[in-house]
Amino acid sequence: MYHTSPNKIEDGMINQLGVAGSCLFFSDNVYVMTASDTVYVYEADFDCIRASQLHDEEIIEQIAAYFDVDAEIAEGLLDGSVSNWDYRSDSDSSWWLQGKRGECAVKMGYDGCEDEDEQGAVYIVPMLGRESELTLVTE
Repeated sequence: MYHTSPNKIEDGMINQLGVAGSCLFFSDNVYVMTASDTVYVYEADFDCIRASQLHDEEIIEQIAAYFDVDAEIAEGLLDGSVSNWDYRSDSDSSWWLQGKRGECAVKMGYDGCEDEDEQGAVYIVPMLGRESELTLVTE
């Protein structure tokens, strides 16, 4: 899996303050989503669960509160069977939900979550304190 960044990722750099918490997004192919002339390409290997298999009552409650929906809809938002765009149509809420999917995957014993976005398959991996698991391929 590959992650690209306009910034070099060093130990202690990743925090939980991003729109998706501490999650980084990976792809099977190298792709660039920055206007920066500098791009760092990282490679990693993670064990990911599919979004459709996610379940955690606490996270479902958090999603229900965030989107102001009932638990059944929140469960669908977590597992991707319900679109967040039907309840909040902004990018920040979409990234927040993807962060919750990554968090749920870790709670279930995986490194991250395999999901779908506008680019196709995406792997959402909480990376707080895990910078050493990234291998710099090119800079």
